[in-house]
Amino acid sequence: MNNADIDVFVSKESVELQVKKLKKELSSGTSALVLLNILNNAEEPLYGYQIAKSLEHVSSEKQGAIYPVLRNMAAKGLLESNMLPSESGPPRKYFNISPLGQAVLKEWIAIWEQTQSFVNQSISNKPSGAKNVK
Repeated sequence: MNNADIDVFVSKESVELQVKKLKKELSSGTSALVLLNILNNAEEPLYGYQIAKSLEHVSSEKQGAIYPVLRNMAAKGLLESNMLPSESGPPRKYFNISPLGQAVLKEWIAIWEQTQSFVNQSISNKPSGAKNVK
């Protein structure tokens, strides 16, 4: 079967579905790492909207999607949080990285770098006779 035969059986919708699935898996697997790193680099505790704004230029992730991740990380002791009054509107929950979160972040970054290196090497080094993806 050649590439022309395969193209007949592959619908655009099928490809888009698989792309969407991979994006979701990558996002769910990296969002905690990214959020921990943002809070680690912050000079002061941040509330959810501030965190979401810092992601705006690099991610299409919806703002509301970060809150469950923040709550989960706080429940696991990776983040500390405090409710503080707001000058405008209801009180805000501010997050900062905990000592446990800093230790975990260090390990997660090492794992990410290993994974990134493996994936980059895997997709750039093709054995002889391998098919080119176009």
